[in-house]
Amino acid sequence: MVEFEKMAGETIYLLEPGIEFSLVYESSAEGSLRIITMLRGVVTRERLVTLAIVLTTTLFNNAVGHFQGKAMDEVIQALADENTTLTDGDVARIAAAVANVERSETVRAPRREFYHAIEQDEAIAGVAAVPNSKAERPAVIVPRSEFSERATRYTPAEPNNAPEPRVVPERLEVVLVQPPLIDSNRQWRLFANGHEFGAKMLDEKFKKQVLEGTTDLRLAGGVILDITLETTQVNEGGLWHNRSFAVAEVHSWRQNPQQAELLLSHRRDDDDQHNQDDNEDRPR
Repeated sequence: MVEFEKMAGETIYLLEPGIEFSLVYESSAEGSLRIITMLRGVVTRERLVTLAIVLTTTLFNNAVGHFQGKAMDEVIQALADENTTLTDGDVARIAAAVANVERSETVRAPRREFYHAIEQDEAIAGVAAVPNSKAERPAVIVPRSEFSERATRYTPAEPNNAPEPRVVPERLEVVLVQPPLIDSNRQWRLFANGHEFGAKMLDEKFKKQVLEGTTDLRLAGGVILDITLETTQVNEGGLWHNRSFAVAEVHSWRQNPQQAELLLSHRRDDDDQHNQDDNEDRPR
């Protein structure tokens, strides 16, 4: 369960960081355990279905056993819900998403450990995954005879030594601490998740409105912004680290000193000991 949660959680985070991910365990029948993955978020139902198919395919996709030699599109079609119609474009996008998460050892390693763990339990005869909530027996099951190979086999690493930097978008609310009141590329000071940090303002329309005073936004305490924050991350030693932040879009704002003060009250006790310009690994 622990290894599956690691693999599934990282897969969903890589594709849609704003999605709420949780697991529910239940015994559906004698000798059977269901691990139900719950996905919730401000996205369309179609997007949630796509994420479920990607997660299902990722669990099976290490080119052995039943899918030996099969193309990715065949794997996707075989595992998808029979009631879900996938166009060629849908299959191509899902295949690209699976290929993308496959580059991450943080997905591959727990998948191997998952198969290693269930191999140790002789009571487990097979494992399956379906991108729906149906309780009947899945059509495709990985038999016990393949557990050992799946526990050791892995997708070859990329030829380059380190993955390219990635940009992770997230929609969240932040407290406006200090905007630069001149037309420049200086960072805006924001506060979220217990940390103050700097971010470039890429929403030129909002920046222009603030500088020209064409909104009724009062630059006083208590300004809360609803934004899409883009976090640029670099991979070092197999781990992703935050390097810079940018506000891609300001969706809305409101003046609420009481709520802003409540958000600011979550500041860590040692925050004041850090240099304000040190943004590494913030916000968290």
